[in-house]
Amino acid sequence: MALKFKIKNNYFQDALRLMRISKNARDKYGVSKAVAVMATDKAKYALKDAGLMTSEVQEASGSDLVIAVEASSEDLAAQVIDEIESLIFSDTDQQSNSKGLIGQELKVVNIGLDIFKDALEAQSVKVVQVDWEVPAKGNEKVINILKKMY
Repeated sequence: MALKFKIKNNYFQDALRLMRISKNARDKYGVSKAVAVMATDKAKYALKDAGLMTSEVQEASGSDLVIAVEASSEDLAAQVIDEIESLIFSDTDQQSNSKGLIGQELKVVNIGLDIFKDALEAQSVKVVQVDWEVPAKGNEKVINILKKMY
């Protein structure tokens, strides 16, 4: 069995879409494992558990896309990686210049981690980053006082 992988830095993708693409790749004859995931800690744990961990994947950040394939030959593994990559990028290319499904420019408000904002900006998507934190740092006593003030 041959293991091949590819890492695309700062290339955030929807997890559900990646799961569908991965499943289709695993259905191909000669492919024992195929996965496209964002390199989050949970995904790295799953990759390690599946025997798909490499030192390069371990070093990837949560905004990096990882494609890993284990197949009966190196040529087949490389071919499947190319097919997965093509499927991922084809949908992105159809939205040229970050156009959404209805042909309008995609604009994102990110209330999450900065790495998501950075990954989207690397794809030329306009992002507004909201610097949000839990009110009163989660202190119940202060939160109850604030509630009474409303």
